[in-house]
Amino acid sequence: MTDGAKAVQLCLANDIRTAEALDQCRARPDGTPPDLRPPTVRQITVPTTLSAGEFSAISGITDERRKVKELFRHPLIIPRAVMLDPAITVHTPEWLFLSTGIRAVDHCVEGICSGEANPYADAQALHGLSLLTRGLPRVKADPGDIEARLDCQIGSWLSMGPLAGGVPMGASHGIGYVLGAVFDIPHGHTSCIMLPAVMRWNKAVNAERQALVAAAMGHPGEDAGEVLDAFIAGLGMPRSLGAVKIGPESFDMMAEQAMGTPWVPRNPRPIKGPAQIREILELAA
Repeated sequence: MTDGAKAVQLCLANDIRTAEALDQCRARPDGTPPDLRPPTVRQITVPTTLSAGEFSAISGITDERRKVKELFRHPLIIPRAVMLDPAITVHTPEWLFLSTGIRAVDHCVEGICSGEANPYADAQALHGLSLLTRGLPRVKADPGDIEARLDCQIGSWLSMGPLAGGVPMGASHGIGYVLGAVFDIPHGHTSCIMLPAVMRWNKAVNAERQALVAAAMGHPGEDAGEVLDAFIAGLGMPRSLGAVKIGPESFDMMAEQAMGTPWVPRNPRPIKGPAQIREILELAA
């Protein structure tokens, strides 16, 4: 809903009344932003999930005509104020709160493991990851643990440090866009399914960075992909494409489409073509 409200701000400011007219808000082919009037109606957000979209100036929207998730940007669509109130999150369905918490974990992990990581982003992402991975199991064990919920909310806020610091996401986010747009998989679940597989595939090039992830999660010296997989399992979340009824017959199409997402080209282990995406999908099967 937060991203939808951000898009509405652009639509109101630029007299956009149809899905087709929203096309004019896309970045130009050379990557430069379109000439848009800035929003005049600002947003105040009181989040009840942990995806953390309220902390970015990006709105992710699925084009239902093409089944493609796109990013729309403007510096003034970021909410004017965000109020974190853990008490209202007790009404959020458990699966939604926990799975969006893994989405925030995905922000932290892909930021830490990026080949473009920087110390400013690391400081926020590592602390955010620690808060999230301590808080989410406590919420699972006791839904009334307000302090744990607040830890998760603060961890979610810190998870956006990499993006705010100019650090890109990687293949977990990129492939997740395809899962969401084509198969309607909730984006929290896309991270539950893809992040461990992407970590395993990337380990050949960023084992030292992955070691930081395992340590921040309280498992120094262990394999970060395995630690994440076990953590996600402990929350009762889906951990494979098969669990959401996506089989190998869809892998070629998914691999082709993932190559067009903004994050796959920025993955720390270079992805040269769909065949390598398929390798990751097979790890997540």
